Amino acid sequence: MNAYEERLRSKNLLHILQNRESGFHPIGPGAKFRDIDFYQCITPNLTVDCAVPNVFIRKFTPDGSKLIAFSHDQRSLHVYKYKGISSARLGQLMQAAKVGTTEYFTGNDNSSSSRLTNTIFDEIFDTTDCLKLRLCQGDSVRYYLHREFSIFLEDGRYVLLAAICMTNGAIATGDYIRYPDLFDKLDAFSYIFYVVDLVQGLITDTLSLPQDSIQIPHNYGVSVVGSAVAIMSRLYQCIYMYELVDGRFIKQETIGPRPRDLNDQPMDIGVLDVTTLLPITHIKQRVLSFLYRQIDANGPQASQNYQNFNKNFEFIEHMILEKMQLINNDLLLLRYEERPKDSDITPILALVDPPTPRRLHVFYTIESEEVVAVYHDDSVELLQIVLHFYDQMSNVRSLQTGDAPSSPTHYLLKQNVDNVQKASQSLMRQAALRFNPSIPVSTQAYTTSPYLRYDIFNYEERLISPSERPKACSSEPIVFRERSTNRVKFRLNVKARMQNTHLAQRELCAFICHPFEPFIISIQKLMHTYSYRMHFYNHSTIVTQCDCKSVPK
Repeated sequence: MNAYEERLRSKNLLHILQNRESGFHPIGPGAKFRDIDFYQCITPNLTVDCAVPNVFIRKFTPDGSKLIAFSHDQRSLHVYKYKGISSARLGQLMQAAKVGTTEYFTGNDNSSSSRLTNTIFDEIFDTTDCLKLRLCQGDSVRYYLHREFSIFLEDGRYVLLAAICMTNGAIATGDYIRYPDLFDKLDAFSYIFYVVDLVQGLITDTLSLPQDSIQIPHNYGVSVVGSAVAIMSRLYQCIYMYELVDGRFIKQETIGPRPRDLNDQPMDIGVLDVTTLLPITHIKQRVLSFLYRQIDANGPQASQNYQNFNKNFEFIEHMILEKMQLINNDLLLLRYEERPKDSDITPILALVDPPTPRRLHVFYTIESEEVVAVYHDDSVELLQIVLHFYDQMSNVRSLQTGDAPSSPTHYLLKQNVDNVQKASQSLMRQAALRFNPSIPVSTQAYTTSPYLRYDIFNYEERLISPSERPKACSSEPIVFRERSTNRVKFRLNVKARMQNTHLAQRELCAFICHPFEPFIISIQKLMHTYSYRMHFYNHSTIVTQCDCKSVPK
């Protein structure tokens, strides 16, 4: 490699800026991919302890201009404007506190350090012009906003929030007729979905779903594509389809119990009691029909295939809908699982993990009401779909680059694709059992931050990942290495406050990442206490290349 090529491939920030200004760049991908060099140089390398208002921080809007949070009583929405991490006032506070070149500033007893930790949130976010909306009031005062649910619509113009409350009413007898697959082993709640216009600062519509069971945490029970909103009911085993028009819900249909042309026709079951046999849902009928048509009657394995079909008939008849995802406006991915038996009781102190339930992945078209594909949980064909179309199935994109969120699991699968395809059939099925459960993909539950891209940085997935799920705190800082050179680029100092032992209370850490800037908020929870840290870029910080625990490649 000559000096010219070395200069083009330099990781020095000054060289990268000069190369971009001169127009010289290595032969290869376009400008969007050359931004990776800047992400590797400008990193959230400084950690500062901070104090925050009495709120539960949720996440940034897709464009990064706002931060949404919930009040401490979980009945109000707070929206803070993001001012950035490069203000002169913040620089003056850091200079007065003598932050210097350290990677982790904890502060000390002097007033300048205390002023930095106590006011850094006010310098980065506009707390004086905070939008506060009281959502749960009046008739909905019994409800509280779920802290782990929020979905942005129309590139962040609207945000969908969910409030829930307990309900004690019995399920109506007629519901057992209208919803033959009704799964009444679940606790029922009442839900109110709010559509909030973040530009106008007002509630545009509400949707009430009394006495239902929806997987609200981490957006599992709600899927969004464009203006289409799908809400899955685990209790009634159906999917409510809505369209959001000018911030208002427009009911489309209910998918699941019966075909579209029979929804308005009455059902005469007669006297309903525990011995009454109700018809299975039309989706299950189509699943059975699809599987039956897949059997080649003239094939050498026809007899065995028919036996397997009859053997699986009862499983399909009683399986329950657990997860779903809108792939596009006309295609649904449904994941069915084995219905728990009445004797399946999980012990409080289980000595072994419960067995994984049988699963069935079903692709269903909404317009034609047809099942177009059915895969078992060990299907190699489904593994190929996960391998080649995972990014397309991700239902969130970066507004800056258009990239899908990075998945460490999917990255490792793609890196070993040749080994997987050359593996024996048994190993392929083992890989399918491991990776197929990664779909359906939860809506907007992954961050698009470039600093968690697994193809750029190497880090331990068990400590932090693009998923918004909290992770267990470690005894050492989280190290991020440049994947090409293995050099340490930055650390997130989120060490556990207590020694990690079997008897100690588990300490968790959640990360709120800005969509594209080098800024991350970490929230550590130990019992009922929270501690907050901000991780952002500081040009004076020197990242040491000390011997640390290596991370898997």
